Amino acid sequence: MRAFVTGGYFDDGGDGVVWLVDLARERARVLLRWSPPPHLHVPARGFAGASLGPCGSLFVAAHAAVVRVDPQAAAVTGVLHQPCMNDLHHVACLDERLYVSNTGLSAVDVLGFDGAFLGSHALLPAWANARRIGGEDPPRHAPPVQPGWEGQAPEPWPEALEDDGYHSLDRARAPFHQLMLRDHLHVNHVTRAGGRLLATCFDDGTLRDLATFGVAAHLPGHFLHDGAVHDRSLWVTSIDGSLVELDARTLVERRRLSTFATGHHGWCRGLFVTDSHLLVGLTEVRRGRLPRHRWADREPEGSETSVLLLDRADGRLLARVDLTDPIRHAKLYSILPIPEIS
Repeated sequence: MRAFVTGGYFDDGGDGVVWLVDLARERARVLLRWSPPPHLHVPARGFAGASLGPCGSLFVAAHAAVVRVDPQAAAVTGVLHQPCMNDLHHVACLDERLYVSNTGLSAVDVLGFDGAFLGSHALLPAWANARRIGGEDPPRHAPPVQPGWEGQAPEPWPEALEDDGYHSLDRARAPFHQLMLRDHLHVNHVTRAGGRLLATCFDDGTLRDLATFGVAAHLPGHFLHDGAVHDRSLWVTSIDGSLVELDARTLVERRRLSTFATGHHGWCRGLFVTDSHLLVGLTEVRRGRLPRHRWADREPEGSETSVLLLDRADGRLLARVDLTDPIRHAKLYSILPIPEIS
């Protein structure tokens, strides 16, 4: 069994990588590296989530662009950028369209395969995003989504942001698309399940219906990634190693497995499901770069960047490919089925 794996590195390179992973032989090689041009370069970003299109191309989210890759030629064939793109987390190929998780803008943008902008599912009002693009940020715990019925003007936003060591403090130093921003709900993955278009939201552990904007499912206490549909199930990952199987129609939980029960642990993100297997990704956590969120009830020492092949029935570990880079601190996002390539 082979798969494409997308990711990057926690360093100043800003380059994206696509690995070709062979689970049967438990080894991997780099299929492609992409170094963004200066106007798209953002340290510690690289590639995020991706999908395979019907044309055979791989559509990958970079921080501020959608990168089109020909896996047969191991070459980038196009880069689609708009100034309102920020911290893209995933590109879903659905209904002959691209659904882009524009996480920094708190939106899911809809594009044609020709790159045309078709519309957007916005999770913040336009005036708020206009201010954010202009260099302001709303209070972290009071996003402007409930203005009330009194007709008053919005409350003034704080002029200075607290430096948390992660988000951009000086918003005038670079264009919007190159900044590290606070977002709303942190929408990071899009899928279709049970006839509904669903967005996985990291911040509050919800799945949001993008047609009704309602909460379709809620897993409290979990920081969610992914949304892999197979048969009548929707599977999601949580950073604490949980794999949760939901009924694709009702979104009622069926069962859950623990990735960490295999004896391997890391920030759990990246998932592909087959009839018999679960392919799951882990990303190494380092003490000098601890996540802002409580990621798991264990120490970062011993964590790894890897792809695990699990038995779908019982979660038993069948194979493992280690992608840990002791120097560059590798991270991974998507695991995708691989068509036969030479």
